[in-house]
Amino acid sequence: MKIIGYARTTITDDDLDTQIKVLSDYGCDDIYQESFDVTNDTHVISELETVLNSLAAGDTLVICRLNRLGRSTRQLTELTQTFKGSGIHLVSLDEEIDTRDPMGEIYFKLMNGLAAMECDLIKERTLIGLDNARKNGKIGGRPKIDARTIKKIRHLYHEKKETIQFISSKCNVSVGTCYKYINLSETELAKLSQ
Repeated sequence: MKIIGYARTTITDDDLDTQIKVLSDYGCDDIYQESFDVTNDTHVISELETVLNSLAAGDTLVICRLNRLGRSTRQLTELTQTFKGSGIHLVSLDEEIDTRDPMGEIYFKLMNGLAAMECDLIKERTLIGLDNARKNGKIGGRPKIDARTIKKIRHLYHEKKETIQFISSKCNVSVGTCYKYINLSETELAKLSQ
């Protein structure tokens, strides 16, 4: 069972040396580190991904502060759920969180509650937005295509004189929409005409 340290700078704190010293003093077997880069916030493979891939059940990930692990509350809750499911322990030194202790279970339960609350809030905000849009006369979904356009798509395709890309741009619809109406059976086509 390994004890792995992870240190990361932030936009407001670029001191890796202090974090590395604290993690070394704690007794980490390995310490991974990475620097925050304002110009390239998305890494191809971040050190955190390397750390996460190296952890196995029973291992412990040690960080100085929670904000070094997650760049958002959502990411932090997702990582916490992953740790819980994989049997990986988390130690955050500043917040005095150690999921190897009985109090650590409380942390996992709290993070699960936050994750559920975040999902509920996203759903609620989405429904409120859709409701407000409907009140303003806006209806979601793809715009309806009239019967003339459907016939035009099918006619141009079945004559085999035009490419699907040409038909798509001429009828002002996507290629996928063209195929949807091209592949309709005669029964389905009759229902659309009604």
